[in-house]
Amino acid sequence: MPNKILILTGHYGEGHKQAALAIKKAIDHKRTNAQVTIIDPAKETHPFLDSVSRRFFINGVKIFPSLYHYFYEKTRYLNYAGMMLKGLNRIGVNRVFGLVSHIDPDVIVSTCPIAAGIMSTLKEYGLIDVPTVTVITDHTVHSYWVYQNTDIYIAGSEGVRQGLKKLGINGENIKVTGIPINPKFSDHFNRRSLKEKYGLKDALPTILISGGGCGILKGILSTLKVLEKIPFKIQMIITCGHNRRLYHRIKQQMEHSKHDIFVTGFVDYMEELMAVSDIMITKAGGLTVSEAVMMALPMLLYKPIGGQEKDNTKFLVNRKAALLANDDKDLYIKIIEMLTNPDLISTIQNNVQAIQTRKDPASLAAQVILNALPKPSKILYSEEYLL
Repeated sequence: MPNKILILTGHYGEGHKQAALAIKKAIDHKRTNAQVTIIDPAKETHPFLDSVSRRFFINGVKIFPSLYHYFYEKTRYLNYAGMMLKGLNRIGVNRVFGLVSHIDPDVIVSTCPIAAGIMSTLKEYGLIDVPTVTVITDHTVHSYWVYQNTDIYIAGSEGVRQGLKKLGINGENIKVTGIPINPKFSDHFNRRSLKEKYGLKDALPTILISGGGCGILKGILSTLKVLEKIPFKIQMIITCGHNRRLYHRIKQQMEHSKHDIFVTGFVDYMEELMAVSDIMITKAGGLTVSEAVMMALPMLLYKPIGGQEKDNTKFLVNRKAALLANDDKDLYIKIIEMLTNPDLISTIQNNVQAIQTRKDPASLAAQVILNALPKPSKILYSEEYLL
């Protein structure tokens, strides 16, 4: 019988899902006999509650980013507040157990902290006895990712590995592979043909503006007003993710722009948009910046919302692999500098390549997971342990 690999993910940020998809694709590419299933446990077990909580979370991050950052820092290390936060993982654990027991996997992979917490709880209750792997999708460490019953951690950098060790994780249980991204971001692209494909002008500088899968880029409308002041003509590609309201607002605002504007919703060809771009303005989501690093695309990180985004920003800026703009004036100055200073762009690209030491992190992560497959693996059925 084929080995079964279950990947649990979440959709509070698109990065968790994309990491899961990248790992599945890498495992499939290795032509093993493993069967990979991806499930969003919250969506499957509590669809209505999940939809409401996701909307609440995204809107809360947009409207109160400083409050989000406060709670993130308050729970960064294991303390009373962190224990209270982790306690939420016990809600609905019996339903998740039902999903897991139906699949009967040989190894369970979590690409979001909620799933990692639920799996640790199931192990604590003696309901599962299979290797569990947690894939950390940011260049930072937070206690919410760390659980007593997790067997293996996959980290994006040596810094994350050291951070996990400080939180008490045995170094032998941490594997540094890089953050898993779709292998298509390491492909070679013909920029000229892609520009023709998307109707872009070869002579104009191209700026890609991305707010991630949820379309969260703080102050994007004021940002576009700043870019309108650039004294020479440019072309902009603006991706709004799943944020349809933002898509329509930008289309309306930029209807009479002096620049060439291309607005999209969520796309599954981000690698091609990155390939035709000279600069990307973005928030510092773990998967987004990892994809840009893989493609050596210079980034201007704008108004990180806090929490893991500030940590990702610090990781890149300290290595001079990206620039940071904290306000509209700073944004304008740095955009002009990046568009008119080839030496600056070259320096950033060299620094980006210096931190991208692993060319196929998804394949490396997949191999760690395949190596974790045990000989026997069983889910232990015992109704008395259910909540």
